[in-house]
Amino acid sequence: MARVLGLEEISHKLRSELQGTLRVCDEAVVLPSAGRSEESGAFKNVVFRLSGNDTEMNPEILSPNWFAGVSAVVVPQEVAEPLVRDPARRAAALQKLREKIPSEMADSDVQVGPELDADETDRDLKGWVAGFDSGSCCVGLYSARQSRAPEAGATGMNRAHSAYYLVCKAGGGVAAQTFHSRLTAALQSGRSLDDCLGDGKSPGAQALRRVASAAQRNRTRLLAMAAEAFGLHTLDTISDNAASPSCPMRGCIPTIDVTYNCLRKVDGAPRSTWQYSSGCVDALISQGLMTSSNLSEGFVAFTSSNDEFRVNLRNEAHNTLPFVTPRLKTTKELSMLAADAHKKAWAATRPMAAHPDADFVVERFGWKPKPIEPFNITAKIEPPALWGSHKSEAFLANWARELGVATCKVIRMAPEAVCVAAMEPAKLRAAVKRAQEGISGVSLN
Repeated sequence: MARVLGLEEISHKLRSELQGTLRVCDEAVVLPSAGRSEESGAFKNVVFRLSGNDTEMNPEILSPNWFAGVSAVVVPQEVAEPLVRDPARRAAALQKLREKIPSEMADSDVQVGPELDADETDRDLKGWVAGFDSGSCCVGLYSARQSRAPEAGATGMNRAHSAYYLVCKAGGGVAAQTFHSRLTAALQSGRSLDDCLGDGKSPGAQALRRVASAAQRNRTRLLAMAAEAFGLHTLDTISDNAASPSCPMRGCIPTIDVTYNCLRKVDGAPRSTWQYSSGCVDALISQGLMTSSNLSEGFVAFTSSNDEFRVNLRNEAHNTLPFVTPRLKTTKELSMLAADAHKKAWAATRPMAAHPDADFVVERFGWKPKPIEPFNITAKIEPPALWGSHKSEAFLANWARELGVATCKVIRMAPEAVCVAAMEPAKLRAAVKRAQEGISGVSLN
C-alpha cells in the first residue's frame, strides 16, 4: 500500500482515492486545502514522490495543465495610481486589455503557447500566440497595502504603503497538451518514468525541458502585452531566447514566478525518484512564493522580513506550498446559476443587476467570450469564477509555521483592472439558451 502522509487530518475519501491510484513504491504528502477535482480528476495540493524505475504508474494523477503558474512584476506607484483613481482611464485600459489578449475561450481557431517540438538547441521551430489556454487564466493590475520602511535601513519606521503589481496566471497551452498526451500514452504502454523522460526517449528529456518553460514564457509575454495596454512603458523586458529566429519576441522580467503541476527528478535520492507537485507550488523551481485566493480577492504573495521577494521555503512537505483553494461548485453548476440570475434580471419589470456584486465586477474585470449566434447577450454572462467557484485562502492562519512561512510578510493583492478568461464556449451556449428561454418563452433545444 502506498504511503500517504498529511499535515492535517486526511478525509477517508481522499485517502482511499490516493491509495487506489498510487503504487506501493510511491508516496504522497497531503497539504492543507487538498482535494480532488470532480471535473478533471486531478489532485489539488498534494505532492507526490513517484518511483522512476517501476512500471504500471497510473497517469490519472497527472494534470494536463502542466507547469502552470503565476508571474508578477512590480509596477511603480506613481505610474499605476493615476490609472486606478480615474474611472474613465481604468475602463478604457481594461477594454484595451480585453481586446488585446487572445483566448481559446473566445476563438476556436486560436492555439495558445509554443509547440512541444523544437530544434537541437531547444528553440521554437516557428512563432506562436501568447494568450489564455484555459478558463482559469487572468492578467491585469493588482493593488496591495504593503508594510515596509520608507527607505532601506530605516528600522522601526515601517508603515503601510500602496503597492501595485502586474499579475498573470496562465499555462503552457499547446506544449502542455501535447506533452500530456504523449506521456500518458507512454505510461499506459507499460513504461516507467525514467523510460519516458530519458534522453532519446519519448516524450524525452527535451520535451520535459520545453514544457517546463512553456507556461512561464507565455506568462511573460502576456505581462508585456498587459503593460502595453496599460501604458506602462517603464517596465523592463528581455528577449525570449527560446523563440524562433524568424519570430523574435520579448517578455517582462518577473519579480515573482511560481509554478505548480510540475514534475522534476529528485537529486540525492537513494533510488530513482520523481516529484510531482499537483496543484501546489514547488519552491525549488519557483522564484519567490505566491498562492491564490478566489478570483475576486486575488493572490497572496510572501516576502522576507527584509521585504525581499526571494524566499527560501523549507518544510516537511518537500518544500511545497498550497496554491489552489477548495472548489465550492462545478463549472456546470455555476454556469446554470449565472444563467438563472440573468434570466431573472432580464425578465424583471425594473432594471436590476444579475450579479450580486455587479458594480465591483464591471469596474474591475473584463472578458472576451466567444460570440454565439443568434444571441447578442453572450458578453453579459460573467465567467464562472466570478460566481463563487472557490473558497478564500484559509490555510495560513493555522499552518503558516508548519509550512515554513510564519516569519514571512504577507502581501494580499486585490484586483484593480483584470482581464479574465470567459466561460467555456459549450457551457456558455447552454447558459445563454437557458436564459433566453426564460425571456422568450420559446424552447431553443
